[in-house]
Amino acid sequence: MGAAHEKRTAAGTVTIQAVADAAGVSKTTVSHVLSGNRPVSPETRRRVERVMEDLGFTPNFFAQALNRNRSNSIALIAQDITNPFYPALARGLQAAVSSQDQVVMLFDAGADSGSLTHAFVTDAIQRRADGVVVAVSDVDDDIVRLRDAGIPVVAVGSGASSLPIDWVTADDERIAADAVMHLHLLGHRRIATIAGPLTHTPGKPRHVGYLRAMQDLDLPVDAALIQHGEWTRESGFDAMRRLIALRTRPSAVFCANDLMAIGALDAAHQAGLSVPDDIAIIGVDDIDAAGLVRPALTTVRIPAEEIGRAAGELLLHRITEGMTSTHRHVLVQHTLISRESA
Repeated sequence: MGAAHEKRTAAGTVTIQAVADAAGVSKTTVSHVLSGNRPVSPETRRRVERVMEDLGFTPNFFAQALNRNRSNSIALIAQDITNPFYPALARGLQAAVSSQDQVVMLFDAGADSGSLTHAFVTDAIQRRADGVVVAVSDVDDDIVRLRDAGIPVVAVGSGASSLPIDWVTADDERIAADAVMHLHLLGHRRIATIAGPLTHTPGKPRHVGYLRAMQDLDLPVDAALIQHGEWTRESGFDAMRRLIALRTRPSAVFCANDLMAIGALDAAHQAGLSVPDDIAIIGVDDIDAAGLVRPALTTVRIPAEEIGRAAGELLLHRITEGMTSTHRHVLVQHTLISRESA
């Protein structure tokens, strides 16, 4: 294999030609072994693979992607990766697409979701992403840009897009209604909410679900019982302090996500209130921390990894079938997890 070792790049990387020479086959045959797109006899495949291992050959996937006009990458544009829901979603997405040798590029839209999402979509187009999962709100214009570029898109979350595209979501209105119903069955009537931003998915549908449940149960609602957070622990803490300061404080609080619910727990503890004896708290998501805080948080579980896997499967189907096949919608089921806070 001495001659083969000489056929390296200036950086010392073994080339396909070196593998071909050492294995006694053509470069085309080595390429077929790497891609798996053309039949190669088992004996030849084994010989080529043995030579690649002996030489320490590492495939240049970027070059292969250029040749196929594909990047072998999926872009995930998430609302806020500091929220544990989104890393779990990303884990499920990666699990779904890794079988097709796809990797996930994670973009964090953060607080400035509009302008950053626009920039991330431009980046995904320039990088020739094979598909994009959008887990932010109000991005119809950017979804149109992706479709015009021939890039398949899957939206995550109710209200993420009004366009006819593939999407995966939980029933956010029903989630809120089930949480309020659970609190009502425990004997609570003065139930407050710490809602998420109404401009963000899933803030609005969960708020609508709260209001409809309160109306259906003939429970009193006034403006003071409705506080808004920003999906963060800190904003949940501040909102709960405002609720505690009311002349007649609520006996229970529905928080639109677990991070705000944990912040509400912090505020209750600081005020010397016992949870759930003095005030009950329920969240949404069932992030890992929900079972670790004290008291352990009662919450509505949304299977983030399952959502990510479903989005990945839809995206792979769209990549394979093209842009014209019927759009698919997946509704994942939620579960109420009863712990100690309510």
